[in-house]
Amino acid sequence: MDAVNKTIAITISLIGLVLIILTISTELLEFMWFKVLFGLWIFIFCSSIYRLTPLFKSRNRLEHFIQRDAQHLLLFSLMGFFDKKHGPNWLVIKSIERITSKDDELTIYSNNERQLCVSLPVKKAQLDSFIKRILTDSEKQTITFD
Repeated sequence: MDAVNKTIAITISLIGLVLIILTISTELLEFMWFKVLFGLWIFIFCSSIYRLTPLFKSRNRLEHFIQRDAQHLLLFSLMGFFDKKHGPNWLVIKSIERITSKDDELTIYSNNERQLCVSLPVKKAQLDSFIKRILTDSEKQTITFD
C-alpha cells in the first residue's frame, strides 16, 4: 500500500503542478469552475499525503481490519478518502482453505470457491503474525499459508 500511496501522491502532485502552471500562465483563476477544480485537487492532495504519514498507520491498526468471532473471520478494507473503511466481508473460518499474504494485501480462499482480497496498511510479516495469533492451533492445521 505504501508503494501505491506514493505513486498516487506523485501523480496528484504532478496534476497540481499542471494546475499551478495553468493558473500562472492563463487567466483561468477568474472562472468559478477552475476554482472548484483547484479546491477538489487540494482535497485529493491532502488525502494522498495523509496516507503517507505515521498518523495514518497509527489510526489504521490491523485489529480494525481483521476481526474474528466464534465462527467467522470479518475483513474490512480501506477505500476512498482519508480513513474510510469498507466492509465487513465475512467468511466462516471452517470453510477457509488457504490464506495468502503479501505486503499490504491479504487474500483468503474458501472451499466454496469464494475469494476475498483486502488491501491493508501493513507489511507481510505483521500480517502473518496477526493471522496466526487469531486462529486456533486446530484451525492453523487445516489452513494452508502462503
